[in-house]
Amino acid sequence: MGSFSPSMSGRCRRYQAVSACKVGDAVHPLGDLARRIVLATAWMVILATTAVAPSAIAHPYEAHTDVEFRLGAGVVCGICIDREASPWRGKATAQIFADRLFPVASIGEGTFEIGPYVKGALLDGINIPQVGGGMAAGYQLGKYEALVNVGAAYSTERIGEVRSPQFSSPGQTKTTYDLGFTLRYTIQRYFLSVGYQHNSNGRDLGINFVGGKGVNHGYDNVFAGVGIHF
Repeated sequence: MGSFSPSMSGRCRRYQAVSACKVGDAVHPLGDLARRIVLATAWMVILATTAVAPSAIAHPYEAHTDVEFRLGAGVVCGICIDREASPWRGKATAQIFADRLFPVASIGEGTFEIGPYVKGALLDGINIPQVGGGMAAGYQLGKYEALVNVGAAYSTERIGEVRSPQFSSPGQTKTTYDLGFTLRYTIQRYFLSVGYQHNSNGRDLGINFVGGKGVNHGYDNVFAGVGIHF
Protein backbone atom coordinates (compact mmCIF):
# COMPACT_ATOMS: atom_id res chain seq x y z
CA MET A 1 0.00 0.00 0.00
CA GLY A 2 2.96 2.36 0.45
CA SER A 3 4.22 2.19 -3.18
CA PHE A 4 3.51 4.70 -5.94
CA SER A 5 0.45 4.07 -8.08
CA PRO A 6 1.03 2.74 -11.65
CA SER A 7 0.01 6.03 -13.21
CA MET A 8 2.61 7.91 -11.21
CA SER A 9 5.45 5.37 -11.12
CA GLY A 10 7.08 6.40 -14.40
CA ARG A 11 7.22 10.04 -13.36
CA CYS A 12 7.86 9.83 -9.63
CA ARG A 13 9.75 6.54 -9.30
CA ARG A 14 13.15 8.15 -9.60
CA TYR A 15 12.07 11.39 -7.90
CA GLN A 16 12.87 13.58 -10.91
CA ALA A 17 9.77 15.36 -12.25
CA VAL A 18 8.75 18.02 -9.79
CA SER A 19 5.46 19.10 -11.32
CA ALA A 20 4.24 15.54 -11.86
CA CYS A 21 4.66 14.76 -8.17
CA LYS A 22 2.71 17.71 -6.83
CA VAL A 23 -0.67 16.59 -5.60
CA GLY A 24 -3.46 18.56 -3.99
CA ASP A 25 -4.52 17.85 -0.46
CA ALA A 26 -8.13 18.21 0.55
CA VAL A 27 -8.15 18.41 4.33
CA HIS A 28 -11.06 17.22 6.46
CA PRO A 29 -11.81 19.14 9.68
CA LEU A 30 -9.93 17.76 12.67
CA GLY A 31 -13.10 17.05 14.62
CA ASP A 32 -14.65 15.08 11.79
CA LEU A 33 -11.58 12.91 11.29
CA ALA A 34 -11.12 12.23 14.98
CA ARG A 35 -14.80 11.39 15.37
CA ARG A 36 -14.66 8.87 12.52
CA ILE A 37 -11.71 7.06 14.11
CA VAL A 38 -13.30 7.02 17.57
CA LEU A 39 -16.63 5.73 16.24
CA ALA A 40 -14.99 3.04 14.12
CA THR A 41 -12.88 1.87 17.07
CA ALA A 42 -15.91 1.87 19.38
CA TRP A 43 -17.85 -0.36 16.98
CA MET A 44 -14.88 -2.74 16.76
CA VAL A 45 -14.68 -2.95 20.55
CA ILE A 46 -18.42 -3.72 20.78
CA LEU A 47 -18.23 -6.41 18.09
CA ALA A 48 -15.13 -7.97 19.62
CA THR A 49 -16.64 -8.07 23.10
CA THR A 50 -19.85 -9.66 21.75
CA ALA A 51 -17.99 -12.24 19.66
CA VAL A 52 -15.71 -13.41 22.44
CA ALA A 53 -18.09 -13.16 25.41
CA PRO A 54 -18.70 -16.95 25.67
CA SER A 55 -14.97 -17.67 25.64
CA ALA A 56 -14.24 -14.91 28.12
CA ILE A 57 -16.86 -16.29 30.53
CA ALA A 58 -15.58 -19.83 30.13
CA HIS A 59 -11.93 -18.76 30.60
CA PRO A 60 -12.01 -15.68 32.86
CA TYR A 61 -8.32 -15.91 33.75
CA GLU A 62 -7.03 -16.24 30.21
CA ALA A 63 -8.18 -12.90 28.86
CA HIS A 64 -5.40 -10.37 29.32
CA THR A 65 -4.55 -6.71 28.86
CA ASP A 66 -1.13 -5.80 27.45
CA VAL A 67 0.56 -2.40 27.72
CA GLU A 68 3.72 -1.90 25.73
CA PHE A 69 6.29 0.86 25.21
CA ARG A 70 7.98 0.83 21.80
CA LEU A 71 10.99 2.64 20.30
CA GLY A 72 11.83 2.42 16.63
CA ALA A 73 12.63 4.11 13.35
CA GLY A 74 10.14 5.16 10.69
CA VAL A 75 10.40 6.51 7.15
CA VAL A 76 8.05 7.66 4.40
CA CYS A 77 8.04 5.32 1.38
CA GLY A 78 10.11 2.72 3.19
CA ILE A 79 9.15 -0.09 0.79
CA CYS A 80 9.06 1.98 -2.41
CA ILE A 81 10.89 1.16 -5.63
CA ASP A 82 14.29 2.91 -5.97
CA ARG A 83 14.43 3.38 -2.21
CA GLU A 84 18.08 4.50 -2.40
CA ALA A 85 17.02 7.53 -4.47
CA SER A 86 14.30 8.57 -2.02
CA PRO A 87 14.53 12.03 -0.42
CA TRP A 88 13.18 10.61 2.87
CA ARG A 89 15.38 9.27 5.66
CA GLY A 90 14.54 7.23 8.75
CA LYS A 91 13.74 9.07 11.98
CA ALA A 92 13.11 7.95 15.56
CA THR A 93 9.63 6.95 16.74
CA ALA A 94 8.09 6.20 20.14
CA GLN A 95 4.69 4.83 21.07
CA ILE A 96 2.45 3.30 23.71
CA PHE A 97 0.44 0.31 22.47
CA ALA A 98 -2.30 -1.36 24.52
CA ASP A 99 -4.60 -4.27 23.74
CA ARG A 100 -7.24 -6.41 25.44
CA LEU A 101 -7.18 -9.97 24.06
CA PHE A 102 -9.77 -12.69 24.65
CA PRO A 103 -9.23 -16.41 23.96
CA VAL A 104 -11.43 -17.64 21.12
CA ALA A 105 -10.24 -21.14 20.24
CA SER A 106 -7.47 -23.64 20.81
CA ILE A 107 -5.41 -24.32 17.70
CA GLY A 108 -2.83 -27.05 18.09
CA GLU A 109 -0.96 -26.43 21.32
CA GLY A 110 -1.68 -22.70 21.27
CA THR A 111 -4.60 -20.30 21.61
CA PHE A 112 -6.11 -17.92 19.08
CA GLU A 113 -7.03 -14.54 20.60
CA ILE A 114 -8.88 -11.46 19.42
CA GLY A 115 -9.71 -8.04 20.85
CA PRO A 116 -9.43 -4.26 20.50
CA TYR A 117 -6.26 -2.17 20.61
CA VAL A 118 -5.36 1.52 20.93
CA LYS A 119 -2.09 3.34 20.49
CA GLY A 120 -0.53 6.76 20.90
CA ALA A 121 2.67 7.52 19.01
CA LEU A 122 5.21 10.23 18.29
CA LEU A 123 6.56 9.88 14.74
CA ASP A 124 9.04 11.56 12.38
CA GLY A 125 11.80 12.17 14.91
CA ILE A 126 9.35 11.98 17.86
CA ASN A 127 7.78 15.25 16.67
CA ILE A 128 4.37 14.41 15.17
CA PRO A 129 1.62 12.88 17.38
CA GLN A 130 -0.50 10.03 16.04
CA VAL A 131 -3.43 8.18 17.64
CA GLY A 132 -4.99 4.98 16.38
CA GLY A 133 -7.09 1.96 17.23
CA GLY A 134 -8.83 -1.07 15.82
CA MET A 135 -8.78 -4.85 16.15
CA ALA A 136 -5.92 -7.20 16.99
CA ALA A 137 -5.68 -10.97 16.53
CA GLY A 138 -2.99 -13.12 18.09
CA TYR A 139 -1.75 -16.65 18.47
CA GLN A 140 -0.13 -17.55 21.78
CA LEU A 141 2.08 -20.61 22.10
CA GLY A 142 3.85 -21.00 25.42
CA LYS A 143 6.02 -17.93 25.98
CA TYR A 144 5.66 -16.77 22.38
CA GLU A 145 2.89 -14.68 20.85
CA ALA A 146 2.35 -13.40 17.30
CA LEU A 147 0.01 -10.43 16.94
CA VAL A 148 -1.55 -8.74 13.90
CA ASN A 149 -3.42 -5.44 14.19
CA VAL A 150 -5.69 -3.70 11.67
CA GLY A 151 -7.27 -0.32 12.31
CA ALA A 152 -7.22 3.39 11.54
CA ALA A 153 -4.90 6.18 12.66
CA TYR A 154 -4.75 9.97 12.60
CA SER A 155 -1.64 12.20 12.70
CA THR A 156 -1.84 15.88 13.60
CA GLU A 157 0.42 16.81 10.66
CA ARG A 158 1.46 15.38 7.31
CA ILE A 159 4.67 13.37 7.54
CA GLY A 160 7.44 13.76 4.98
CA GLU A 161 6.16 16.81 3.11
CA VAL A 162 8.85 18.00 0.68
CA ARG A 163 8.93 21.32 -1.17
CA SER A 164 12.18 21.90 -3.07
CA PRO A 165 13.32 22.73 -6.63
CA GLN A 166 14.40 19.11 -7.14
CA PHE A 167 11.37 17.31 -5.74
CA SER A 168 7.94 18.11 -4.37
CA SER A 169 5.57 15.82 -2.47
CA PRO A 170 2.66 16.32 -0.06
CA GLY A 171 3.99 13.41 2.03
CA GLN A 172 1.96 11.04 4.16
CA THR A 173 -1.76 11.71 4.59
CA LYS A 174 -2.99 12.48 8.10
CA THR A 175 -5.69 9.78 8.18
CA THR A 176 -4.57 6.25 7.31
CA TYR A 177 -5.10 2.58 7.78
CA ASP A 178 -3.01 1.27 10.67
CA LEU A 179 -1.43 -2.15 10.07
CA GLY A 180 1.08 -4.02 12.17
CA PHE A 181 2.76 -7.31 12.99
CA THR A 182 4.39 -8.03 16.35
CA LEU A 183 6.31 -10.93 17.88
CA ARG A 184 6.41 -11.15 21.68
CA TYR A 185 8.39 -13.22 24.15
CA THR A 186 7.00 -13.43 27.68
CA ILE A 187 9.14 -13.40 30.84
CA GLN A 188 6.74 -13.94 33.75
CA ARG A 189 4.41 -10.89 33.65
CA TYR A 190 6.63 -8.97 31.26
CA PHE A 191 7.44 -9.38 27.59
CA LEU A 192 9.85 -8.22 24.90
CA SER A 193 8.70 -7.46 21.38
CA VAL A 194 9.83 -6.65 17.86
CA GLY A 195 7.62 -5.68 14.96
CA TYR A 196 6.70 -3.75 11.84
CA GLN A 197 3.97 -1.19 11.20
CA HIS A 198 2.60 0.39 8.04
CA ASN A 199 0.34 3.40 7.62
CA SER A 200 -1.25 4.19 4.25
CA ASN A 201 -4.54 5.40 2.79
CA GLY A 202 -5.02 2.26 0.68
CA ARG A 203 -5.21 4.20 -2.59
CA ASP A 204 -3.07 1.72 -4.54
CA LEU A 205 -5.45 -1.11 -3.62
CA GLY A 206 -8.59 0.84 -4.40
CA ILE A 207 -9.70 1.02 -0.76
CA ASN A 208 -9.00 4.68 -0.03
CA PHE A 209 -11.57 5.36 2.68
CA VAL A 210 -10.48 8.99 3.22
CA GLY A 211 -10.84 10.04 -0.43
CA GLY A 212 -9.44 13.13 -2.14
CA LYS A 213 -6.01 12.78 -0.58
CA GLY A 214 -3.99 12.14 -3.74
CA VAL A 215 -0.75 10.14 -3.78
CA ASN A 216 0.20 8.47 -0.52
CA HIS A 217 3.66 6.97 -0.24
CA GLY A 218 2.98 5.12 3.01
CA TYR A 219 4.85 5.27 6.30
CA ASP A 220 6.89 2.26 7.46
CA ASN A 221 8.12 1.74 11.01
CA VAL A 222 10.19 -0.99 12.67
CA PHE A 223 10.41 -1.18 16.45
CA ALA A 224 11.46 -3.02 19.58
CA GLY A 225 9.49 -2.82 22.79
CA VAL A 226 8.95 -3.93 26.35
CA GLY A 227 5.60 -4.47 28.02
CA ILE A 228 3.57 -6.01 30.82
CA HIS A 229 0.60 -8.40 30.93
CA PHE A 230 -2.33 -7.66 33.26
